[in-house]
Amino acid sequence: MTQLITLYDIPAAKPNYPWSPNTWRTRFALNFKGLPYTTVWVEYPDIEPTMKKIGAKPTAKNPDGSDQYTVPVIVDPNHPVDGSPVVISDSDDIATYLDEKYPELPTLFPAGTKALQTIYAQNFMEKVFYPPVMILLGEALPVFNPPSQKYFRETREKAFGKKMEELSPRGPGRDEPLKKAKEGLEGISAALEKSGVTETSWLTGNKPVYADFATAAALIAIKRCAEEHIWDHIKSASGGRWERFLAKVEEEYGRID
Repeated sequence: MTQLITLYDIPAAKPNYPWSPNTWRTRFALNFKGLPYTTVWVEYPDIEPTMKKIGAKPTAKNPDGSDQYTVPVIVDPNHPVDGSPVVISDSDDIATYLDEKYPELPTLFPAGTKALQTIYAQNFMEKVFYPPVMILLGEALPVFNPPSQKYFRETREKAFGKKMEELSPRGPGRDEPLKKAKEGLEGISAALEKSGVTETSWLTGNKPVYADFATAAALIAIKRCAEEHIWDHIKSASGGRWERFLAKVEEEYGRID
């Protein structure tokens, strides 16, 4: 019997309301594979000490050269090494690990698709998620609990050298990044249609793959972190195709355990 995998994620002020695009990639992947798991919610200031305690590897470097620890991280007791559960950091590495260790379950990277999936997912982030990312940063604080709000504000204001409120000023300055994101979605829609990928199909056929989940993860982060009118603008692209796509993924693979 498969034991519970532990997924580390960041909580929101609203219960059971994950918002991070990175952790959603892993959550969708676990649900797609049908693996049992439980979520451990970790506030922003507790991520580094918690990850060090469980033996998770850092995923990047801070500007001062110190190690940076992030979520998602999973702890898998089903394939122990030297008697200890395996600890994997980074959503993309987790997806690769899940396919390697659970080959009998639906695959995230069908043979020959990993490079193309990676390119597609990177392009989606560059065309759709990154243009309005400063708006998301500026509006994300209400999503968090107080400890994470304080940490997020202090670290982002230090990194950008300005107040959070200045990252996403009101006014016409917002129009251009939102226009770029919407154009990005419409361009991707056109390319998919030209390639035979319709609304009723997934990227590579009749089953979703990891890039589908990476796409949905970016969309759900925009939906949950930005004010409603921002999501209204994004979801109107391509005649509402992307809102319907996200709803389909959430319905089938959005379980929160």
